[in-house]
Amino acid sequence: MSRRRVWTGAAVVALLVAVAFAINRVTATGSSVPKPSVALVQQADLDRCPSATGSAAPNGLPDLTLPCLGTGPAVNLARLRGPLVVNIWSSHCTPCRAEGPLLQRFFAAHGSRVGVLGVVDGAFPDTPNDALSLAAGLGLHYPSVFDATGTLVNRLALTGIPVTLYVAADGSIAGRHIGELHRGDLERDVARYLGLPLS
Repeated sequence: MSRRRVWTGAAVVALLVAVAFAINRVTATGSSVPKPSVALVQQADLDRCPSATGSAAPNGLPDLTLPCLGTGPAVNLARLRGPLVVNIWSSHCTPCRAEGPLLQRFFAAHGSRVGVLGVVDGAFPDTPNDALSLAAGLGLHYPSVFDATGTLVNRLALTGIPVTLYVAADGSIAGRHIGELHRGDLERDVARYLGLPLS
């Protein structure tokens, strides 16, 4: 094989790697995430996404800014403060659909004391419109953000969804629930991890 052919092959490989990196960068920053339908945003009527103003906390959520699925600003997860329940879900995930109404009932009953934020795992795969359609169909009104590439799941080394995280007042992740939530789990976990008895 000639030296010229070897160098040509190496150049092609380098170009492909550079293109893949650029695509990944565009996707990771959210600029390629399709904008949700205005009609679906109105129909789902999600609560406004929270403002995240704290500094990054040790043992907290990753430094990751995700677009709001409904109304409100993009949210930097690392700057969120609790008490807060963060639920990672997808509209194509059967246990996620099953636990959604539990989260909504919890939000309606206790949202003034404990925040609730959904993170849609777009790598499941999912789209903003699919997630909004499910939220509208199930009457889920707690705020959610959209993670197009599933970066949060990867950063936390999770092997699947749904996963529910409990964020303390200092921003640290105080606990997690792996798998589908069932009746009473949220109240028990909030009391256990966040020290807030709700019953």
